[in-house]
Amino acid sequence: MKDVNQTSILMFEEVKAMKFFLWVFYIVLILYDLVYYFIFPMYAKGYIDFLDDGWIFWFHLLLFLLLPLAAHFFKAGKPHVIKYMYLIGYLVGDFLVYIVTYWATRDKDFYGGHVLEVYLIFFSPIFVNYRFFWVLTIGLLLKYLFFGVFVQTVTVLFPIGLIIFFSFISWILLNRFHSYIQGITSVYEDLRQKEKFAVIGQMATAIGHEIRNPLSSLKGFTQLEQEKHPEDKENYSIMLNEIDRINSIASDLLVLGKPATVKKQNKNIKAILIYVESVVRPQAEREGVNIHLHIEENIPEMICDENQIKQVFINLLKNAIESMPGGGNITVNAHHYDANVTVNVGDEGCGIPKDTLEKLGEPFFTTKNTGTGLGLMVTKKIIDEHRGTIFIESEIGKGTIVKLTLPTEPNNSNVL
Repeated sequence: MKDVNQTSILMFEEVKAMKFFLWVFYIVLILYDLVYYFIFPMYAKGYIDFLDDGWIFWFHLLLFLLLPLAAHFFKAGKPHVIKYMYLIGYLVGDFLVYIVTYWATRDKDFYGGHVLEVYLIFFSPIFVNYRFFWVLTIGLLLKYLFFGVFVQTVTVLFPIGLIIFFSFISWILLNRFHSYIQGITSVYEDLRQKEKFAVIGQMATAIGHEIRNPLSSLKGFTQLEQEKHPEDKENYSIMLNEIDRINSIASDLLVLGKPATVKKQNKNIKAILIYVESVVRPQAEREGVNIHLHIEENIPEMICDENQIKQVFINLLKNAIESMPGGGNITVNAHHYDANVTVNVGDEGCGIPKDTLEKLGEPFFTTKNTGTGLGLMVTKKIIDEHRGTIFIESEIGKGTIVKLTLPTEPNNSNVL
């Protein structure tokens, strides 16, 4: 939806720019030639020599014949083609006119050029298109270079110098326009993200109370069943821990709308990963997925909020399992390097397209049919709060690797 909206806006702006371009193009063409071929000769010579330069009629006819083609491209939704069409039309027309004039007069003095060239150069930044700028500049320079070589004259050096000078000014304007548009786009994206976070915060606040009420009853009945069936103590313990984690998730959603203080303590990453593996193992077995833990010995404890880090790895492992509906292997590698603990979670799933990777973690963006896009967003938020980093590598058809780095040294301002 975002890409569709951006395309519509860009198309609308391109159409506006092209219409303005065409109006000014023909106004400049008519006024300049009216002064150059009628008014100026009348005052300077006392007569009009338009008939001596009758080729100008065919030049104008060629440029006006481009109007129906421009209307066609407007209707076809291809306004970006029009500027190239007019550039080519002008270059071809000017080239043919000069060649015909040269063969008729054999005059080696160069009298080519038109004020439209200056107009094209200074208008090009309006399109904010680097390719058009370079096609225009190179096309004009090649035209003059060809004329100079063809008639063996150095008089083309002056217009070539002007083209380079005007193009340099236009290049500066183009860069400024491009930088300005990027700044506006960045501000817009930031505002859009803040609006989404605000909506999430409101949603979390509204439903948080309704979630906690049934969880309290569920936890109470689970504890009663645990007392009745002490032989299943391990399973009930996991159930109670997961109920507490669900309650914690409801609280974590509030973090997306406003900052929250987390309680960080010294915890062992090995114990966390083994616990998480035991939680997701039933789901993995149902899907035919094997989870392989490779944890380096003697990894130092890290300062973290245990429940939040568990939530991070549960989210990642569940995503990995869901990416392999036909079964496969998940490999979790954990090791210590300098003052950081690095954990890599790799799967053999379908992979993620490169143009989608940069969008992962945005509110409500998901590649799943039934997903909400909140899981990875919460994961990134938790990692940021722990002064860690998260990096995702993926290849279509081969799988995805999520690389997490968490510090082992405390940040005293965040430890309670």
